[in-house]
Amino acid sequence: MASIGNDPGGRRRILFVAPDGSRKTIRLGKVSQRLAESVRVKVEALLAARRAGLPLDGETAGWLGTISDDLYAKLAKAGLVPPREAHRGPTLGAFCDAYVAKRTDVKPASLLAVRQVVRNLKAFFGANRALASITPGDADDFRRWLATEARSERQPNRQEESPGLAAATVGKRLSYARAIFGDAVKRKLLTENPFAGFKPPPATNSDRQVYIPAEHVERLIDATPDPEWKLLLAMARYLGVRVPSEPFSLTWDAVDWERSRIRLPSPKTAVHGKAYRVVPIVPEVLPHLETVWSIAPEGATHVFSRLRERASTRQAERGFWQQVNLRQHLLRLIERAGLTPWPKLFHNLRSSAQTDLAERFPSHVVCAWLGNTKAVALHHYLQVTDAHDEQATRLSPRGTESGAAGARIETHVQATPVHRPPKTPGKTASCESVRYCSTVQIRGDRI
Repeated sequence: MASIGNDPGGRRRILFVAPDGSRKTIRLGKVSQRLAESVRVKVEALLAARRAGLPLDGETAGWLGTISDDLYAKLAKAGLVPPREAHRGPTLGAFCDAYVAKRTDVKPASLLAVRQVVRNLKAFFGANRALASITPGDADDFRRWLATEARSERQPNRQEESPGLAAATVGKRLSYARAIFGDAVKRKLLTENPFAGFKPPPATNSDRQVYIPAEHVERLIDATPDPEWKLLLAMARYLGVRVPSEPFSLTWDAVDWERSRIRLPSPKTAVHGKAYRVVPIVPEVLPHLETVWSIAPEGATHVFSRLRERASTRQAERGFWQQVNLRQHLLRLIERAGLTPWPKLFHNLRSSAQTDLAERFPSHVVCAWLGNTKAVALHHYLQVTDAHDEQATRLSPRGTESGAAGARIETHVQATPVHRPPKTPGKTASCESVRYCSTVQIRGDRI
């Protein structure tokens, strides 16, 4: 047990008996009784840990990282703690840099996200902060800082009343921070993970989910003379490809003209053993794909060869297109077409594609085409559109449509092979060019 001794002039000291039986004194100087009491409690915790041969609890370890060098030196002189340099262990900056260097198992885009979190941690705590001194309370302060003060790397100079990050972004960065500090716990550098108790907020923001009608995409396609951009927009909206990783990885030998299929590479899911998926060449995409094929240079390997050859795609060979500024060009196209920009430009094109396909095909088929699961589709992609609401207002109490909208539509698909010759003499496609057409018959009888 430790006790507080009072000296003249308001000076106080902590008295205790060391594990070896010797009497020790820590002189605090002129401090309040309340402060002296808090130091006494921590001294007793240090004594208990030494006697039991156990590591310090997280609160005491964090307290040691925040006290002044003078008080720490007095504790070390009394034999309660090792010298500060030996105790501090690695700094936050040094450990995070080493952690990033070891993560050679993740995709470059994921590594970029880890680096963003490391920058946030250094900005808030300081690179020289002792790793062991960060407590759960500090982690909670970091969470609040991300939500209220941290600025987006994409728009660092935006002028807003609240410059904090979106809730979904905060949750994602806290999960990365939890992984970083979890690695320190595994290496016995920490006794507890200060981020372990966080429950991430919802990963979706319904306000940023917008359904993009096909008519808008057709206006964008008409607004650009670039065949590769036409194809990119069509594949994003009608096939729901992940832009830019999937289309920029696509090669001509993956296009099966005969069966109207594409063996689409999927860098994002390759780590889970799903390196590609097979998708149909839908009628909205086929003419743009044929146009790009007809103008492709001899010996071209990639479908989007011109966009890949841009100087800003130096990292493309590693499967990373961070510097490909597709967003700004798409914003210019949106302005040229007289449309209003929407949030998450390419993600909402993919989301709209899945919403439309889910109206026509079974869910397991659509998820196989887009490379996600039913649960992911439900929470991140499928949307309620105006067309759904309008259809509901036309339903009679028996669940059938009334009025002119009540005509029954029956669809009969007839496979008719259409042979397409090679684009140029002496240059052939990877397989015989065949395309299939559909015939739709409408019966006007009422239900």
